Amino acid sequence: MLYLLLDAGADTYAIESSYVELVVPFAELKQAPGAPPTIAGILNYHGRPLAVVDCGEMLAGRPCAPQAGTRIVICRIKLNGTERLIGLLGENINRTHSFEDADFQPPSVRANQPKCAGPVAAWNGRLVQRIVPGKIIRADVVDTLLAGAKNDR
Repeated sequence: MLYLLLDAGADTYAIESSYVELVVPFAELKQAPGAPPTIAGILNYHGRPLAVVDCGEMLAGRPCAPQAGTRIVICRIKLNGTERLIGLLGENINRTHSFEDADFQPPSVRANQPKCAGPVAAWNGRLVQRIVPGKIIRADVVDTLLAGAKNDR
C-alpha cells in the first residue's frame, strides 16, 4: 500500500494513500477562536469550510513551521457514519513510500500517544508511525468549528 509521509517535529508519520483526496500548498487559514491548539484553522476549500488540524502541534507539541514543504493534506474520513473532508497540516509532505501491513508493528511504548497514532515501521534507518486521519478529531469538534465558520459569512 502506498503511504504519504509527513513530519511533525523530529518524527515521520505515514498516512495511507486511500484516505488522501488532495495535497495543497500551505494557505491562509481562518482562525478558529476557542478551538483547541491542535486546530490550525479553517480552510476555504472550493467555497466550503474545512477544519485543518496541525499535526505538528498534535503529535510533537509545536506548530508546523510555514516553510516550502509544509502542506495541507485533504483527507476523506468517516465521523459518526458520515464521510467528511478534513485538512492535516504537516511538514516535508513531499515523499511517499510503499509499506506492507506486516511492515508495521505495535510500538513498545503507548503512553500519552494520541488515538490517531498507530503501529510503526522501519524506513530509511528510522521509525515511521502510521496515523489514521479519522481518529485525529472528534465529530463534535468538527461540527462546532464548521458551524462557527459558516456563521461568519
